[in-house]
Amino acid sequence: MKWQMFIGHAVFLGSVLITALILLGFKLIRHRRRRRSPLHGKQIGHVPGQQLLDRIDKASEEVGFGADVMIIALPMLFLVWATLRIDWQKVGFGAHESIFFVGWLLLFGYGFWHYRRHAKRLEQARDGLLAERVTGMQLNRLVAQGCVVLHDLPSDVGNIDHIVVAPQGVFAIETKSFRKPKGVGENHRVRYDGKKLHFPDFVNTDAIQQAERGAQWLARYLRDSLGNNFLVIPALSLPGWYVERDEAAKASPVRIFTPMGRGAEFMAFPPERIDASQRALIAQALALKYPEIKH
Repeated sequence: MKWQMFIGHAVFLGSVLITALILLGFKLIRHRRRRRSPLHGKQIGHVPGQQLLDRIDKASEEVGFGADVMIIALPMLFLVWATLRIDWQKVGFGAHESIFFVGWLLLFGYGFWHYRRHAKRLEQARDGLLAERVTGMQLNRLVAQGCVVLHDLPSDVGNIDHIVVAPQGVFAIETKSFRKPKGVGENHRVRYDGKKLHFPDFVNTDAIQQAERGAQWLARYLRDSLGNNFLVIPALSLPGWYVERDEAAKASPVRIFTPMGRGAEFMAFPPERIDASQRALIAQALALKYPEIKH
């Protein structure tokens, strides 16, 4: 029969159609349940080289697509060629065919699980990158007030997102991007009680503990490198959120702030505990932690 000659095409097109329908349905469900980025609707300036970064990302996608086409070209066309030469009148559905069908279901299920897992990670990474860029741009303004600002410093407890060497002390800053729930009202506010972050529909302590670990490591590193016990203050940046603090929060060693507007200027306030020459030495010691550029 003539239709049997096109079964190879049908298998390929059917696989593409099934995959497209499932992914489209998954995206629609995620869109309906999706929380908003805390920076949704904000106008954010570009970091140096932003256009080049966009071009690099686009070129990387195209390079990967070209490599994928080269890899699947021969197997895909061989499949079509082979199916056109099969005598389908002699083909039945038995144990061997059942095994191949179950194998397809297992591989498809694994691929969908892998897709879901990394789609979420990709979303989180993009949110985190944007939040760090926003915080970094706001912190860079403190340079005009005598501060030294460094970003993404490698450490033994993971990278410290930002460090501000200010006259009053050294700030070890972590940046987090927590998505807002849908709706209106108080969904843009987070309350800090000195120990926990109370968001509209969940509570978080991990971000505070991470900031504390970064500050503790930084204090040890500066003491071992420079022989001086500099004041290192843990801080947590939550761009896009309005932070409410009670009295206990004001006495907490961890500073929670939003970098938007003038939210980071408290770091440049007096008193001066670290003079300009000491700030320069601290910056030099921290610069040694960055990896060498190899090309």
